[in-house]
Amino acid sequence: MEHQRIRMKIDFIVNNKNNRLDKVIPGLQSYFQDRHLGEVRFLFTQHRKHAIALAEEAAESGCDHLIAVGGDGTLHEVINGVCKSNIDTDDYPVIGLLPYGSANDFARTTGVSNSPEELHERILSNSTQKIDLGKITLDQTGETCYFINIAGVGLGAEVAQHLEGTSSLWGPRFNYFKHIILGFLRYVKKEVTCTSSTWQFQGKLLQMAIANGKYFGNAICVAPDAQLNDGRFQISIFGELSIWDYLKNLGKLKKGIKIRLPEVCYYESEEVRLESDDPCGIEADGEYVGLLPATLSVMPTAIRFLMPPEQIVYHKRGEKESNT
Repeated sequence: MEHQRIRMKIDFIVNNKNNRLDKVIPGLQSYFQDRHLGEVRFLFTQHRKHAIALAEEAAESGCDHLIAVGGDGTLHEVINGVCKSNIDTDDYPVIGLLPYGSANDFARTTGVSNSPEELHERILSNSTQKIDLGKITLDQTGETCYFINIAGVGLGAEVAQHLEGTSSLWGPRFNYFKHIILGFLRYVKKEVTCTSSTWQFQGKLLQMAIANGKYFGNAICVAPDAQLNDGRFQISIFGELSIWDYLKNLGKLKKGIKIRLPEVCYYESEEVRLESDDPCGIEADGEYVGLLPATLSVMPTAIRFLMPPEQIVYHKRGEKESNT
């Protein structure tokens, strides 16, 4: 497909932790710099949360497209950097993703691959979708953070907290799996209250997912009904469920089949309030955020995301999202 030559400013934020992308980066740089798209920069993270600062600077410098090269955590930091910038929301750069992480759960929802050719085509054709974000406000610190995929309370938050600052000689996938198993073995269910404008859950909690996207925990389709631009969270609650019953049903969850047990319930809401008398953590996009209490709310159509054309969702009116 031929396109009119457009001069753009494109920034790539690359998570090359432990030099695991050393063989990939030269090819990416060469490919996009040879396309003569305009000003192309590759910015490399040096430490945890560095992508937040890099994304904030990139957004404020007026980049047109901001591409996260890494996993869900890298994308999470890029989103937070853009949202914390001092520019108007209408001037946010278009966000893109080249998934090179250990789980890549958001890429599963969007159908995005790590093909530079496909990314290049989406940039040229302006194949974008306006999508929602989630916002978390923590009572204890007053801090606000944002998520693009799923926020988790309970087991997932504990795993995310233990993963912070760890590494493994066997690689990130093995490290992630190891901490999932350890989390199952030592997690103690917390008493949690989750309140919306129309319903309330109160009880012991194994795991809760407040979902914008469909997948978390390395390909677990915990929220099969989630849509990225419907202005609502899908909320999956695994209450007084034994870890054994959870594991027995893991195959169903990976296929996007809802678990029909009394201890499992599914809701939707635009905002929820989470409280607990126990020290209970919350994570966002696999990154540990802090402790409850917290309020989570939807930010409708907050950003434009580079999406494969076949994944762009039609509105109820039958019209495709505008690419302008």
